[in-house]
Amino acid sequence: MTERWIKAADTAELPPGSMKRFDYEQHRYLIVNVDGQIYAVDDQCTHEDVSLYLGCIEDHNIKCSLHGSRFCLKTGRPLEEPADEPIGTYPVKIDDNQILIQPKI
Repeated sequence: MTERWIKAADTAELPPGSMKRFDYEQHRYLIVNVDGQIYAVDDQCTHEDVSLYLGCIEDHNIKCSLHGSRFCLKTGRPLEEPADEPIGTYPVKIDDNQILIQPKI
């Protein structure tokens, strides 16, 4: 089986400290640039189904705007309650100034 990579954005669209969300096959993803390190995660808090795009980046974590749950962008692991379930994380690669992710299958 071949790996499937999809374009999430051009690198110019995601400067350090920014986030961008996008939909692919009825699933919403969030890409985040932390000091040049690009992460791809689910754009949904596992506690109350709120978009993490509305939250803020704190180091290599993302904080939900509703109740303050924080998630590790690398592993998806919840770092602070009330969330106790991880968010999905996805492989990322840069090819010809395009940010590509391996989507949920």
